[in-house]
Amino acid sequence: MVTSLVTKLDRAEESARQQCAELSRQMEELQERLAVAERRLERLSIAREELTALEAADEPADAEGGEAAGIHPHDGGHTAPRTAGHAEVPHERPALRGLRKDAVVLLASSEEALRARDVVRALGQQDVRGQVEGMRARLKRLVADGWLVEREQGLFAIASGVNGFASGGGAATS
Repeated sequence: MVTSLVTKLDRAEESARQQCAELSRQMEELQERLAVAERRLERLSIAREELTALEAADEPADAEGGEAAGIHPHDGGHTAPRTAGHAEVPHERPALRGLRKDAVVLLASSEEALRARDVVRALGQQDVRGQVEGMRARLKRLVADGWLVEREQGLFAIASGVNGFASGGGAATS
């Protein structure tokens, strides 16, 4: 009887060792996933700060707003004179990075216009108000930059003329 108890104890001890090893492996994996999630959260937080700064720079100063009124976020908010009635010279679309690029690629491959919530879900982000509102602001900025169009209130699609991407993040236009 003592032998069988020692054998049972040996088995239980080995099982506990295996369980500890498996839990340790899972903890290492979770720590790696946590580090990735924390890096992503930090990037999103920085992106939110940048977006907030850009939106603040684009706030209407009078009847026209932001850059349309000649206020440029990169020149310290100073106004540049504009001649009324003249068409703007077409500008090159800004390079895309991060979630802006992901959103454009997603919408370029989509057969239908998408809402901000659909884009958030498709990009694997949490479907929470903050993420959706941040994406909506990002999509509206992409409309202003010429990458996307807003077909109707809240429905975003790829802009005509955007048919692919150059390796540097710029767009090839037709």
